[in-house]
Amino acid sequence: MRYSDVIVHRLLAVCVGADPTYPALTDKQKQQQQLCNNLNYRHKMAQYAQRSSVAFHTQLFFKSKGVVSEEGFVLFVRKNAMVVLIPKYGLEGTVFFDSKDLKLNITFDEEGPTLCVDGIALNMFDRVCVRVSLDSSNLQHQRIRMHLVRPEYLGNNSELLE
Repeated sequence: MRYSDVIVHRLLAVCVGADPTYPALTDKQKQQQQLCNNLNYRHKMAQYAQRSSVAFHTQLFFKSKGVVSEEGFVLFVRKNAMVVLIPKYGLEGTVFFDSKDLKLNITFDEEGPTLCVDGIALNMFDRVCVRVSLDSSNLQHQRIRMHLVRPEYLGNNSELLE
C-alpha cells in the first residue's frame, strides 16, 4: 500500500467515526488560525524576496551602466535630504546633504516644505538632475548612491571646496 493510500484510509476512518483522531485536528478555529498564520508568513517572506530581487537586479543594472546622470523629480524633502524619482528607470532614491563635510548652508522649512541648500530652494515636484552610481565600497552591502547635479550648489563642485 502506498503512503497516499494510507493517508486517505485514515482520513476516511476518522470521518465515519471508525478511528479516533487528535482533538487538536478537529478544532476548526485552531486549524483556521494556523492556516492564516502560515499564509501571512509566506506572504511576508514573498514580499521580502521580491524587494531583495528588485534591489539586486537594480544594482546589477547600474553596475553594468556605470555612472549616469538622469532627469528626475523631487518627491519630498527632509531636513538634510530629498527623495527623487527617476521616471526613466522607475527608480526612487534619496539624495543626502551633509553640511558638516561640505560646509553647506542648509535650512529646512516644514511649511513648504522647502529645503534650501546654499540658497537654492528645493520643493516637491521640482525637476532635478541626479548622478546615479553603485557604491561598492562594501561588497556585502552595495547600494545605489544619488548626488544632485542640477541645480548646482557648492557641494556639486569639489574644486570650490578646496
